[in-house]
Amino acid sequence: MLQAAPIPVHEQFPDVDKDVSEDVVEQLQIPVVASPPSLLQDLASVDRLFITKRLRVKNVLFLRGKKNRFYVRTPDQKLLYSIEEINSWWVGYLFYGLRPLQLRVNNAQGVEVMRIVRPYACTARVLPCQLQRLQVFSPPGQLVGTVEQQWTAVKPLYVIRNKERDVVFWIRGPLITISCFKDIKFDIFRADGSPVGGTCKRWQGVTHALFFAPVTDRFGVAFERNLTLEEKALLLAATLLMDYMYYDA
Repeated sequence: MLQAAPIPVHEQFPDVDKDVSEDVVEQLQIPVVASPPSLLQDLASVDRLFITKRLRVKNVLFLRGKKNRFYVRTPDQKLLYSIEEINSWWVGYLFYGLRPLQLRVNNAQGVEVMRIVRPYACTARVLPCQLQRLQVFSPPGQLVGTVEQQWTAVKPLYVIRNKERDVVFWIRGPLITISCFKDIKFDIFRADGSPVGGTCKRWQGVTHALFFAPVTDRFGVAFERNLTLEEKALLLAATLLMDYMYYDA
C-alpha cells in the first residue's frame, strides 16, 4: 500500500516591514538642500555706507549721454558696490536730475546684485499728481520694494514700502536742501515714528561747490545694524534718489 510522502514544511517569508536595513532607510531620506546666500549678503554686517559719485565727463563732452557712476564703501574703505547709470544718451541733457534711468549695482566681483529703476516724473511742487517713484529689484527681476515721494508744500517727504506694499520707513528732509557751509541731513524713521538713521550730503568747501560739485560728490547713509538686507538695500536706493533729486546738476 502506497503511502503519501509528507509535505515539506516551507520557510516563512521574512517580514519586510520589520527587517528593512538602516542602509536602505538612509538611502530613502531626502537630502536637505541649503538655500543659496542672498546677493545682498555684503550688507549684513554694516550700519554705515559712504558713497562717492563720479560724472563720466568724457560721455558728456562727446554727446554720449550724462551718466553717473557711484562707489559704495564701508567706513574702513572696503568697496562693496559699484553702481553704473543706464539711460538714453539724450535724456541727461534735457531732464538733468529728473531724468528717467536705471542703476545697475555690481558687487566687488562684478556680479549684478541689484537693479534700481526710476521712470520719469516731476517734482512735488510742479505736478503733485506725478511724483517720484523708485523700484528696487534684487536679484534683478524680483521686486524688493519701492521709494515713493509724497506731496508736501514745505519739507521733502518720502515713504519706503516693501514688496507687500507695507510701509517700513519714512524719510523727511530739511526745509532748505541746498548744501551751503554745512552738511544736509535727511532723517529716516520707522513706520511707527521711531528714528532709525539718516542720509547726509557732505559739505566739501567753497572750491568744490564752485568747480567740482557737478563732477564728483560725496554723501552717505547710516542705519541700525539689525535691519534686514532688503531694508538696507532700500535705504541705499533712497539715498541715491535724494542725490538725483537735489544735487545732480
